[in-house]
Amino acid sequence: MDHESLLNDIYGAVADPTRWPHAVISISDHLDGIGGMLVYNAPPGGKNLIVLGRLNPDYTAVFHKHYVWNPWTTAIKDQPFNKAIVSSSLVERRIIQKTGFYADVLAPQRIEDMIVVSHRGMARDGGVGGFGFSLSARGADRAEQARRRLQQLTPHLCRALDATMQLGPLIDGSRQLMRVLQLMPSAAVLLDSRQHVVHANPAAEMLLRNGDGLACSSNGGLHLSAALPDEHVALTRTLAQALRVADGSGDMLGEPLRLTRLSGAAPLLVVPVPLPPPAFSLWELSDTARLLVLVIDPNARNLAAAAALQAAFGLTTAEARVATLIGSGLSGPQAAQVLGVSPATVKTHLGRCFEKLGVRSQVELARMLSALPPDRANFDGRT
Repeated sequence: MDHESLLNDIYGAVADPTRWPHAVISISDHLDGIGGMLVYNAPPGGKNLIVLGRLNPDYTAVFHKHYVWNPWTTAIKDQPFNKAIVSSSLVERRIIQKTGFYADVLAPQRIEDMIVVSHRGMARDGGVGGFGFSLSARGADRAEQARRRLQQLTPHLCRALDATMQLGPLIDGSRQLMRVLQLMPSAAVLLDSRQHVVHANPAAEMLLRNGDGLACSSNGGLHLSAALPDEHVALTRTLAQALRVADGSGDMLGEPLRLTRLSGAAPLLVVPVPLPPPAFSLWELSDTARLLVLVIDPNARNLAAAAALQAAFGLTTAEARVATLIGSGLSGPQAAQVLGVSPATVKTHLGRCFEKLGVRSQVELARMLSALPPDRANFDGRT
């Protein structure tokens, strides 16, 4: 399958989440795999989620009952997010082949290896989730080649899954996209092929009206504009790159963009989601809309998360603010800029946070923040 068709399948799952199995199958075929899955492995006592693409559902019950936390799952939990990894590079196949997991689940399906992507948005409540694609013995011999292919698609998979998690709870099978956006608590904007704003939901209208970090400028039509000149150039470039994915002329997708807020509040996170016309026909979308821009304001999340960390672990106010900023993806210098302190001060606070929280890395800190109750720390949209 050509790359453009793969992207249409991936982003088509945003328009209609029931199409995720089809998207997973298309990618599995692209990797010369047996099948694939979109999965959330919950901690003991939690509710697991699995969406299968061509894999045998008869083995799902035994997997959930006995093997959710198999050696591969345990090893993947400590790996970087949004990176394609061959499972046997973490735990050797000869070790897996001695387990009940292999005898009861893998071997009957001729699965000898997997390529997996751990997704940050599913690292919640102590669980781990993302995408997994199964390889036969023949496919396992070419696992590295398949891994490189999957890594090219990983930014799109994670972006589409982020959008699905944002929009999914509001979809009832009949609502058009604009109606769904109206119900969203976070800001969302639709752009046409020239980056003109064609629709903004109520949260976006308020954000753009305040003009703190992101605003609208009139230059032959309404355009999104950033407060700082260099960030405005980066915003225009990021949106143009995503539009090239939408019209089929490109396949690269940039990282979500952080925009400085002159008020000193935490930076906004801008997440462009391409809308390829074939993928979004089910939304009965306006012909002009080609890009959905999700704007995440981490300020509300950070305040709730900081309060939760202070109450649970005895962090000071300064330590809690550093923990939430670093845990949401900012670097030490970026957190220092937001807080108006030196990088050395951030480093000192972060060291104390690690000690009090019992974590050893920013990845572990991010997982802890993701595990906070949803009503206190909502999904922040990072890929």
